[in-house]
Amino acid sequence: MALTPTDSEQIVALEAEPVSQVASPDWDGKICTSVGKLTFTAAGTGTAAMVKLPAGRKLIFPDLSRIVCPIGTATADLHIGHTAYTEPDGDVVAADDNAFGDNIDVGGGAIDAAWTLPAAPYFVMDSIGDVDIEVMIDTANSPAAGDMYLVVVYAIRK
Repeated sequence: MALTPTDSEQIVALEAEPVSQVASPDWDGKICTSVGKLTFTAAGTGTAAMVKLPAGRKLIFPDLSRIVCPIGTATADLHIGHTAYTEPDGDVVAADDNAFGDNIDVGGGAIDAAWTLPAAPYFVMDSIGDVDIEVMIDTANSPAAGDMYLVVVYAIRK
């Protein structure tokens, strides 16, 4: 039995008549990293902006991106998400505080792990402006001291 279809979406776009443009991060993007560090000074709940990603089409790789956080109060949950943004066609993408991590149990122990979402190998974000990647701690308090690190690995046009 033959493999169906026989070519990737990117190859089909290159061979289309007329030729279609393949988005550069899909084909030959530059791999970038952005790191955010938050030093806790008191226990609490809420949201913090960690990293600002630039405008343009980005492929975010959750398996290569990381969250590092000391233990919080028992039952504390950590979320990783993004702010709202506008796509080039004018569509508005709503903020999603669970886009990259939902209810990570930081109250059960310190976290040093790859992002848990999405399950796909990459997340496409195409924005006409900058987009913040945020963390939120809810249900119970954050750590009272220590450092949280958020590392985002993504491809963008060269």
